[in-house]
Amino acid sequence: MSDAGKIRDMENSESNDFVQKPAKILVIDDNESTRMLLKRRLSIYGHEVFPVASAKQAMDFLSKSAPDVVFLNMFLDGENSYDFLVSLKEDDCYQKIPIVMISSDSDIELVVKCIEAGAEDYLVKPLNQTLLRARLANCIARKEAHDKEIAYLAKIEQGQKTIVAQEKMASVGVLVSSISQELKNPLNFIINFASVSSEICTELIEKTEANKSNISGNFFDFLISTLEKFKSNVTKISDYGQNSDKIIRFMLDQSNTSGGSKYPCNINKIIAQTISMLLASYKSNGITTLPKIDTELDNALPHVMISVQTFSKAIYSILDNAVYAVISKFEDVSLMKIKVKTENDGSFIGISIYDNGNGIKQDIVDKVFNPFFTTKPEGTGPGLGLSTAKEVVEDHGGVISVNSVENEFTEFKIRMEKKTS
Repeated sequence: MSDAGKIRDMENSESNDFVQKPAKILVIDDNESTRMLLKRRLSIYGHEVFPVASAKQAMDFLSKSAPDVVFLNMFLDGENSYDFLVSLKEDDCYQKIPIVMISSDSDIELVVKCIEAGAEDYLVKPLNQTLLRARLANCIARKEAHDKEIAYLAKIEQGQKTIVAQEKMASVGVLVSSISQELKNPLNFIINFASVSSEICTELIEKTEANKSNISGNFFDFLISTLEKFKSNVTKISDYGQNSDKIIRFMLDQSNTSGGSKYPCNINKIIAQTISMLLASYKSNGITTLPKIDTELDNALPHVMISVQTFSKAIYSILDNAVYAVISKFEDVSLMKIKVKTENDGSFIGISIYDNGNGIKQDIVDKVFNPFFTTKPEGTGPGLGLSTAKEVVEDHGGVISVNSVENEFTEFKIRMEKKTS
């Protein structure tokens, strides 16, 4: 009868049935027959077994993959494995992996020392099939419990980060709203007085020209020239004031967290306002070396149902990442490229945001929409921008995707249905 058949017969005669979840098991033993025996026995239960003959081979394996359980022979190449066990248990990467020592009857004192150093259990040669299954089941259960604990703690930490981020965003919203409200009144005076001053300049120019015959030629030219310059200056003050007023109204709209109502909007206008707001934010933080954000906006886009304060935040987050990517990669602003494009695509509206910055590694590109995932340095943000952008786009009945090549480019694409009511 084959080994597998014998083991099955033994299992049928056992009073206890150990139900085990398939696990990844590393067997470290310099005795080939012991390695192969464990591999055959454990593989029958559906486990994935990786036998190695030395500590060096074990470390090569551990550097690439994390097993659920390790079986470690008490002696490797004539030396006891205590020091190797201690090195694993002192390493944050491996200390939570259960280790079962394999020993002989004469090694009990050393086994106790290994248990005190962190080994979870031990088996004595010749290996008893029932004990093997029982000890393995216990180790797998410990590993699963540890993994569940880590996952639970991670959820708690994520929840705490979410609360902190939401509180911070709410506080920022209140601050922005308060400051914007305070700025609106003096700004209105500036705009109004600039407009009145421009009208006065126009009247003075007209009256001066009407009385040209009573004014000497040189003085007349000087007076007209001065009045025209003055009118030009106050006109610029009025224009800049109105632009600032638009930004303030946009900030108030952004900070309004009580609404979120959707109404027919011009997406192109939202994008243009968001770009202005983003660049103004960078400049206010002392960053003046900024890329030009080129736009190719389809004027044939219909108005669609949009929540301005949420949708503009989504666009802001994507553009903010684009600016950060190109600034991080280039010192020469002429090499920085960011382009925003909108297009009328049948029953859909397409939005693309492209940058030639650092790009995203292929092994993490699928994680960029995960909450709290960020490639930026610690302290630059909670990593909620893109996850929030995805939620906003999906809330508007759209889909968002990303395509990127590391060190070359990143492009986000948004596709939304044309809902006008």
